[in-house]
Amino acid sequence: MSNYRTHILFSLLMIFPFFPDVYYLSLAVVGASVVDLDTSFRYRNLVIMALVGGILALVLQFFKITPFPGILLISIALFFFVAQHRGFVHSIPGTAISAACLALFVFSFQHIMSILTPDPRVSFLLTSLVLGIIVLNRGLLIIYSLLVTVGIFLTPLTNFNFIYVATALFVGSLSHLILDLFSGNGVKLFDPLSKHRFGKMTGLFILLLWLVAVVSLHLYPGENYLSLNYFLHYLNPGLN
Repeated sequence: MSNYRTHILFSLLMIFPFFPDVYYLSLAVVGASVVDLDTSFRYRNLVIMALVGGILALVLQFFKITPFPGILLISIALFFFVAQHRGFVHSIPGTAISAACLALFVFSFQHIMSILTPDPRVSFLLTSLVLGIIVLNRGLLIIYSLLVTVGIFLTPLTNFNFIYVATALFVGSLSHLILDLFSGNGVKLFDPLSKHRFGKMTGLFILLLWLVAVVSLHLYPGENYLSLNYFLHYLNPGLN
C-alpha cells in the first residue's frame, strides 16, 4: 500500500509544475494507477471497468447517444486483462497507448456530459469520479473523491483540452515507470521494440530532463508560466 501511495504522490509531484489544476492533477493520479491494472490483485478494477462500460453503453444506446465511451471502457479492460505484468503496459509505447485510450474516453465522455449539463464543473467532476471508481485502489478512492470534489468547485474554472488530458494521463503513467526504474528488476521501457531492461541511471536521466523542463517553464514570462498552456498557445495561438 505504501508503494501505491508513493506512485500517486510522485505523479502529483511530476505533473504539478505543468498543470497546477485539480482536474488535470486527478487525471495524473489515474494515469499513475492505471499502469498496475495488469496485476492479478487489481482484476477487481477491471471487472468494475467492464461493468461500468457495459452499463454506460446500454444507457447511452437507450437515449440514442453513441455507446462509444462504454465500448471503449470494455476494450481497455480486456486489454489490461490479457496484458502480462511488467510487460507491454510497463513500457513507454504501452503507457502512451493506454493514456491515449483513456484520453479518448475522457474526450467522448466530456462531450456527452456537456450536452447533459450546462455547468462544465459538473462534467469535470463526473469524469474524474468515474475514472477514480474504475481505476483507483479502494483505500485511496474516498480521499480522492473528497479532494477532487472540493478542489474542482473551489478553484477557478479550467479549460478542457484534449492535448492537456492526454499529457496529464501520460505523465502520470510515466511517473510510475520512473519509480519502477529504481526497483531491482528495472523496466523494459521500449517493449516490444526492445527487451533491454533499463535501471536507475535511466531514471535519473529522465528526472534530469523533467527538472530542465520545469526550470525552463519558470524562466518564461506570462501568467501561465507554470503550465504547458503557455507553450501550446505560443506554438498555436488559436488553441483553446
